[in-house]
Amino acid sequence: MLFVIDKPEFQRIIAIVRDDRTKKSRGLAGPFLRLEAKEDYVKFDGLQVSAKIPATVYEPGVLFLNVTLFRKLLQTFKGEKFLTIQVTADELLIGYVRLPLESNEMLLYADPDQAPQVHPAVALSSSDSEPEPKPKPQYPQWLRWNEPDAETKEDDK
Repeated sequence: MLFVIDKPEFQRIIAIVRDDRTKKSRGLAGPFLRLEAKEDYVKFDGLQVSAKIPATVYEPGVLFLNVTLFRKLLQTFKGEKFLTIQVTADELLIGYVRLPLESNEMLLYADPDQAPQVHPAVALSSSDSEPEPKPKPQYPQWLRWNEPDAETKEDDK
């Protein structure tokens, strides 16, 4: 996978689609971002939001990566107008930085049509256990107000 993209626009779009807005979700086990480079665009897919921006794509592909780590990496490139991002079978290359795919839990799919829509770890964890619904808060004054009065009769109304 190899593409050249406008860095300021790239950072703005990542800020919009990212899923690491809480302190709990930031960190090494944070949410994954799906980057799809195809034809003349790069598409970003978070868990809830998607976006697409124009780019010069030389080799198509799909990359799943930790969005928190990637955002911090992009902040190290000060004063750059464009970024060249290359992903090989072993590593992610941006400028002078090389990140091994395996140790950073990144997945590369060379064929965008064969790539899954969500990271396989997320798909497995969501299918194994369904989240329990949150109980509705019950406030004592609401409970007493909504209870029918035992002495009230239909005729009294």
